[in-house]
Amino acid sequence: MIRLSLLENVTPAPREVRRLSASLTENAVALAALFSGCFDFKTRRTLLSGARIEARFFFLDGMCDNTEIFMSVTEPILSSRVLPEDPGELYEAVRDGVSVSVQQTELFTLNEAKDALLSGNLLFFIDGEERALCFGVQGYPKKSVEEPQTDMQEQGSREGFTDSFKDNAALVRRRLKTADLRLEHIVLGTGCKTDALVCYMDGRADAELLYSVKERLAGMKIDYISGEGCVEPFLAGKGLRVFRTVGFTERPDVFCAKLTEGKVGVIVDGTPHALTAPFTLIEYFATLDDYQKRPFYALFLRCIRVLSFLCGIFLPGVYVAAAVYHPEMIPAGMLYNIVSSVVGTPFPVMAEALLVHIVYEVVREAGLRMPRAVGQAVSIVGALIIGDAAVTAGLISAPMLIIMALTAITSAVISDLHDPICVLRLAFILAGGTAGLYGVALGAGVLLLNICAQEPFGVPFTLPMLPFRKEGMRDALLRRDWRKMGKKRFVVKF
Repeated sequence: MIRLSLLENVTPAPREVRRLSASLTENAVALAALFSGCFDFKTRRTLLSGARIEARFFFLDGMCDNTEIFMSVTEPILSSRVLPEDPGELYEAVRDGVSVSVQQTELFTLNEAKDALLSGNLLFFIDGEERALCFGVQGYPKKSVEEPQTDMQEQGSREGFTDSFKDNAALVRRRLKTADLRLEHIVLGTGCKTDALVCYMDGRADAELLYSVKERLAGMKIDYISGEGCVEPFLAGKGLRVFRTVGFTERPDVFCAKLTEGKVGVIVDGTPHALTAPFTLIEYFATLDDYQKRPFYALFLRCIRVLSFLCGIFLPGVYVAAAVYHPEMIPAGMLYNIVSSVVGTPFPVMAEALLVHIVYEVVREAGLRMPRAVGQAVSIVGALIIGDAAVTAGLISAPMLIIMALTAITSAVISDLHDPICVLRLAFILAGGTAGLYGVALGAGVLLLNICAQEPFGVPFTLPMLPFRKEGMRDALLRRDWRKMGKKRFVVKF
């Protein structure tokens, strides 16, 4: 059992604590020094209680909503006719009765004030008080809720996560209307702090899993987090893994479904993707559409995805091995066509397969990185014009082009698996070209051992097939009817 005390060993060293001064001038000078050279650091001075007490507002221009500042903070304070003349009483009056801001906290140290400003808050200081008020009036630019761009589904919700972790938390909370949902705020990174949420269902998420996730997040030694890809390696842990053991999703409905299964989710500010842990192999082949369709058709779709996965990895390697070392396995008519096509090409079969594979990845990468309109033109030119010209010129055989085209199509069936399929396809081409089907079989055995050896967060990667869990098989390759499966969802146990 992982104990909570382990978190103390990986927590970054505490920063120097400097408490706020009772002098407003000293606090203003300290904050100005922290944000020296920043054009967006703004301060506004005012006099309260009949011009007897000086007060100041501090904020970062562009990070706050000016309308919210005026309606919730400055207007109620400045328009109040009766205010105490004592600084302490004035502070408490503003805190307890004058301001109408929904999110309001107290600050006591300079580091807290700096972090609050960087998060888009408005700070209110009163001369003579060693504390400050922090008002949540964030209004920085952000993307609105739109349909997911990468996780496309035929049916289901059209809402996707945004770049704001608060908006994402609201999307999750709207779907899981239960007091068992926990959304714990944490800060990631050692330099540029990044807000994040640890999400789980109380009573369903295992305590050891929850502590393990928090421990790994607390141990992150990274200066800047550009997205969820920076967090995933720390959650996955050490070791060589062909397939990732942490899930990615851009859909709030999928994320909520994972939480109800007892998994722990992580939402990172600044990215529209959420993480879920642990992640098992069978989840690659399940989509949201499976739960909107009839069970028999969902079974058919999942079988198609499994077959596409196997073709994307093994088909080029098996073709190279059969053409080079085991031609007797190919029917005579097909063998004659293959031989007649290969004889006219200048490259061996294995080199030809590697060349076509690399060219396809180059075309795909160019289509992704270039502007959308130009990228489509590049894909058409690469797929049709160059491919047809290469076959006509005798540089590439037609059967090899058909094999690689079929492989490319099957690889796109499961977009999350493109990266491992691309690398494994290359490895099996080399194995088939050097050792024939024996090399392919050996590589398949090594791959199977790697899959079975993975235990993310103590959960077997092949769950619920190995070890066999009868309750989990209701939603494995075969999806049961909702009248049976919906009574109690399979919850991950450790």
